[in-house]
Order: sequence, then C-alpha cells, then structure tokens
Amino acid sequence: MNRFTGILLLISAFTLVGCSGSDGPQVAAVEGTVTWEGKPLADAGVAFTPEKGPVAIGRTDESGQFSLSTQGRDGAVVGPHRVTIEAFEPLPPGKKAVSEEGEVLIVPVSRIPSKYGILTKSGLEARVTANDSENNFDFELK
Repeated sequence: MNRFTGILLLISAFTLVGCSGSDGPQVAAVEGTVTWEGKPLADAGVAFTPEKGPVAIGRTDESGQFSLSTQGRDGAVVGPHRVTIEAFEPLPPGKKAVSEEGEVLIVPVSRIPSKYGILTKSGLEARVTANDSENNFDFELK
C-alpha cells in the first residue's frame, strides 16, 4: 500500500467517525470492483461516507476488487453513501511521503483524475442495504 494513501485514508476515517462500539449503526457486507478506462484499478483506496456514521474503507486488489470495513467490522453503514476512490503512483524506493514531523516530502501523483478522491466532486454514490447480497458495486471510472 502506498504509505501516503494509507495515511490519508486513516486521517479521513478518524476525523469523520464518532465513538461507536458494537452498539453502533447497522453495517452490511459490501464488495465491488473498480475499473479505470476499462481495466482493473489495483491498489486503490475506496471510501464510503454515509450521511451519518463512520466511514467504511477498503483497498482494491490486482483484479480491482474490494471489500469494506468500518471500525474493525466487515461492511459499511446501511444507507446512502458518497464514494471516493484514490490511486497514487508508488513512491520511489527508499523515499517517504511524510517526514517524522509530519512535513510533506513528496507530493503523490494520482493515477486517476483527482476529482474521484474529493467527496463533493467524485459524483460516485452507493446505497448500502441490510441485505448483504445486494451490496456489490462496480465503479467504472473514465
């Protein structure tokens, strides 16, 4: 995983979530596929942000497939979500994106248009239902 992408996903998740244990909102299993220009998009971060509740995050594999988790639980909160997807070029060997002090050392280069990583601009949406078998989402990015 690109270290910078991982840090961004963690920061996003922690800033948008509230405290919630097993008594938290209902979650349902979510999986899907992300393609870019008709080909599987590997090593991309996928985030489902509900209107209310914790963000669900996942990562695509080599075939572009992903599954989501929310605060250590498999799935995403039931209800409507705005979706963001980010995929960055790998860092050069031995290089860090962020210093020990948190200073940005290397600005990551996106492999897809940056709009897909912006909650208000991605244009991607999904509705998670309580029925796990209905929660398979395919995102064809262009």
